[in-house]
Amino acid sequence: MTTQSLLGKLTAADVADRPFAHVAATDVLAPDLYETLQASFPSLEKMGGGSAPAMENAAVRLSSKAVLADQGIAPAWRAFFDYHSSAAFWGDIVTVFGDRLRAAHPGLEGRVGKPLKDFTVGRRGDTGPADIRLECQFVVNTPLSQSSSVKTPHVDKRETLFAGLFYMRPAGDDTVGGDLDLYEWKRSPRFLPYRMILPRDVAQVDTISYATNSFAGFVNSAAAVHGVSPRRPTPRVRRYINLVAELPFHLFRAPLISLPAAISQWKEVQQIRRQRYS
Repeated sequence: MTTQSLLGKLTAADVADRPFAHVAATDVLAPDLYETLQASFPSLEKMGGGSAPAMENAAVRLSSKAVLADQGIAPAWRAFFDYHSSAAFWGDIVTVFGDRLRAAHPGLEGRVGKPLKDFTVGRRGDTGPADIRLECQFVVNTPLSQSSSVKTPHVDKRETLFAGLFYMRPAGDDTVGGDLDLYEWKRSPRFLPYRMILPRDVAQVDTISYATNSFAGFVNSAAAVHGVSPRRPTPRVRRYINLVAELPFHLFRAPLISLPAAISQWKEVQQIRRQRYS
């Protein structure tokens, strides 16, 4: 079964550079394909292994390896996951983001020993050698009874080179919040554990709406600070596809906040640490 690339309509000219290299696009898939996919998006119960997770505003995931092994997942979705965790999709990433990947990480190709386009590609969870591994995941954020953010300002794992979010907001969902906020540093980078960031250290520059059939993708680095705006109480889930390209080594430094600074802002630090991170 054929599918379409989430980057198929994009070029390098679509990439914005402030506050860091990213794209934001709407209507990324053809309407008929999008309708087929949204109608067969797995239920929260299936995502949670047979029962709805009890935690509020938690991220529930289903990996590409699990999806491709499950004949109960719709064929259109398995074709989509197969493509978006393949060497062909890595080629799409390089076509759109190649120059920005090199700019953010100028020593990367030398470290791997070959140009980006020649990187060998594997799927996360598979065995065997690969220069880079791709992941494509179903993600659902569970309902909530009190307003909260599922992810405050942070950067992604230091092995992550590229990240993408394909939003699939259901028709009729009027929940406020759940948008992707982009930030820039107001000072030299410093991090809490799990690469979380004190909100006072960054300034919000832009917002990408959680919208139907929309895509956000970015080059990950210490500068790629992002978070999710708080959702108001709702019985609805927030659903999207998470895409990751990751290396077998760290790409950048993430210096921890000094102990005196952490102590002086202990209340705020503790509040952030109480969240669950990935």
